[in-house]
Amino acid sequence: MVEIMRDSDFQDRTTGELVRTVFVERTQDGSSRTINGLAFVPRPLPPGLDPVTLTGKLYDVLDAAKTSLLRLEAKVESLPSKTALLASMRAREAQSSSKIENTVATLRDIAMAAAEAERAPSEAVEVLRNRRAIEAGLRSKLPVSIRLVCEMHAVLIDAPGKRPGTLRDIQAYIGDEERGFGRARFVPPPPDRIGECMKQWELFVNPGALNAPRRPRLPDLVELAFAHYQFEAIHPFSDGNGRLGRALVNVTPVKNGLLRQPVCNISDWVHERRQEYYDGLLRVSTHGDWEGWARFFCLALKEQAEQDLRRADHVAGLHERYMLLVTRRRNSIMLTKLIDRLFENPAVTVTGAASVMGVSYTAAKRHIDYLLARRVLRPADAREYAKVFIAPEIIRAIRGPGED
Repeated sequence: MVEIMRDSDFQDRTTGELVRTVFVERTQDGSSRTINGLAFVPRPLPPGLDPVTLTGKLYDVLDAAKTSLLRLEAKVESLPSKTALLASMRAREAQSSSKIENTVATLRDIAMAAAEAERAPSEAVEVLRNRRAIEAGLRSKLPVSIRLVCEMHAVLIDAPGKRPGTLRDIQAYIGDEERGFGRARFVPPPPDRIGECMKQWELFVNPGALNAPRRPRLPDLVELAFAHYQFEAIHPFSDGNGRLGRALVNVTPVKNGLLRQPVCNISDWVHERRQEYYDGLLRVSTHGDWEGWARFFCLALKEQAEQDLRRADHVAGLHERYMLLVTRRRNSIMLTKLIDRLFENPAVTVTGAASVMGVSYTAAKRHIDYLLARRVLRPADAREYAKVFIAPEIIRAIRGPGED
């Protein structure tokens, strides 16, 4: 494992070039010092690989990944309410993606943050922003582009000092803050190279665009793997690059027409293999190991899709049971709306329920009481949240059978 970025680590210079850069480091006494070093600038995609040869080498994992994704997509489309399952998958993806970056929040707290953010832990609010960034990307009419990622970044990041929605204007590095820039594991491009790098990235992810150069095409999932690597290597923002890059894995296949539903996720599977994930990305830069990275990425898609399919069966079964429960009641149309919303976010206030159902506060309270009596809902801990109700079985279903 490479621990410090050195010139000698980069054994394959076809992937990118090393350039001189400077980093301004703050010292303990409040002063600053300038450190000279190297930064890696990735070359425009695609790499100079023979598409036929590469596809042949990856055929097994490509076929398995695509089959699993299409099975999951078919499962989603077979349900009466697609949004219920897709929203639960996004919640899980946002949670796992944030956990990779050491931001940990329970699904319960994330749901609470959506219902009553001012009382929620800061980590849960941060994960919720991650989920909303994915949703913003899916809603947007923009193609995958610099503008789209800046819009998503503005949703993801709320700290003004981290320049939400704006490409970074400082040198960044990846490594241990205590060890500093001089012992960084990887240094992405200097700020004056980011604009051009991102323009080239945009052309690669939109091969059908009028201004995109003609080039040999690779299998869609391989191009998705390469685009993910390139985004992480460019590291275009001051913060949130990992989460945003993994969000684009979900958004891009829908934008590009590969999938009809946003079922393409990797974070849950990758979280258990974080070091392998980081090492795989780095080996592309240092050794030009495109094949190894594409194989790891496609395996992640396959395994994650199979995990999500098992979880989908559990979520779908619970959704069907709850719908049967509420359709027996008068004004059941109102309650079905609320049940669908609970699968999108398993925490609700009476005011929120009234808004979802389009009824008065008093009527909403009656519907909440009905679900409380049938243990669909239960009150949240009054010491933490006031007048918030949670759906514990839905939270367990999103976690998945047999999981903590």
